[in-house]
Formats: sequence, C-alpha cells, structure tokens
Amino acid sequence: MNKFLFKLKEGRIFQFVVILIIILNAITIGVTTYDVSELTKQAINYLDYSITVFFVIEIIIRFVGEPKKLDFFKSGWNIFDTLIVLISLIPIPNNSSFLLLRLLRVFRVLRLISVVPELKKIIEALLASVKRVFYVGVLLFIILYIYATIGSILFSIDIPERWSDVGIAMITLFQVLTLSSWEQVLLPLQEIYWWAWIYFFSFIIICGITMLNLLIAILVDVVINQKKL
Repeated sequence: MNKFLFKLKEGRIFQFVVILIIILNAITIGVTTYDVSELTKQAINYLDYSITVFFVIEIIIRFVGEPKKLDFFKSGWNIFDTLIVLISLIPIPNNSSFLLLRLLRVFRVLRLISVVPELKKIIEALLASVKRVFYVGVLLFIILYIYATIGSILFSIDIPERWSDVGIAMITLFQVLTLSSWEQVLLPLQEIYWWAWIYFFSFIIICGITMLNLLIAILVDVVINQKKL
C-alpha cells in the first residue's frame, strides 16, 4: 500500500492533477470577488468544499506514501502545505468578523509554488540569497540617503514640496527610481538648473540599473551553486 501511494504521489499525473485543482481554486477565489447570483455562490461553496477535501486527501497520500514518516516533516514545503490545508478546514461564516480567516484561504494558491519544481527552485534561490540581498538593500539605502541629502540641499528652496527635507526627498527619489511619472520631478528642476538631468540620470543608473543587475547576478550565482550541490 505504501509503495503504491509513494509511486502515486511521485507520478506526473498526480502532480498535474494537483496543479489543475490549485488553479481551479484560484479561479473560484477570484469569482467570489464579483457580484454573482446566489446559485453561483452556492455552487462555488460546494466546489470550495470539494477542493478542500481533495487537498486533505492529497496531504494524507503524501504522508502515508513517505517511506520514513519523520522525513515528511523535515521538508519545509510539506509543513507549509499542511498548514495551508489545516487553515482551509476552519469553517468560515459569511461574516466580516471572520475576514482574516477568509483572507488566509487565499494563500492556498501559494501551494502552486511547492508543486511546480521550477517555481520551488526560484523561491529556494531567493531564500538562499536573503543575506546578500539584504546587504544590497543596505547599499541601496545608503546611496538613496546620500542623493536625498544632496537633493534637499540643492533644491529645497525652489521646490520645497518635493525636497524640503531628507525624508520627503527620499520619497521623491523612490518615485524616480520606480520610473513612475519621474519626468514630473525632473522637468520643473530642469527649467531652473540645466544640470539637473545629470543628478537624476546618475541616480537612475547607479540605483536602478546597476543595483538591479547586481541582484540578478546574486540570484543567478545562487541557482548555479544549488545545481552544483
């Protein structure tokens, strides 16, 4: 029996069915955000119960099919999946006071990460690179702070609403960094100071392009090292 369940849980067909059910679950969650008829709501509720039952059975199959039961709980992904399924078992009335539990059910969609190997590798690479990414973030903050201080000193008199102090200047530069209507920040200063473009373009190149490439390089390095192990 255990060997059969082990082959079943490791089989591609079983994994494919699990992926389809997770996608179906994501669709049903999305449908609930629309104004639908009572009949549709009832159908979605029955479908949600069926999906929950399937997830419980799937977890049981994976646990029973594991040759060494303790190894099941040594995997962080198995613990993650089990917690998500256990949360799904909590009955949730249609009441605003249970909004948090209803929101937690949305996280069942995250199970797609643990089922799809490619997504799992990306998350594992992100987790493995947290320390180095943190230091890149610190470096980014330092550069942002320096540019914000310079910007506040140079531009606070002319455009105080964007450069009156370091805090506001950092928010302004963050808008520039995301390239969200950044020309609205640059053009008014460009009319006053012809050299303002040098300040902004150097900031975008250093913080935007360079830091982004550095983060990509870190992730690629982690993925390559994981493949070597």
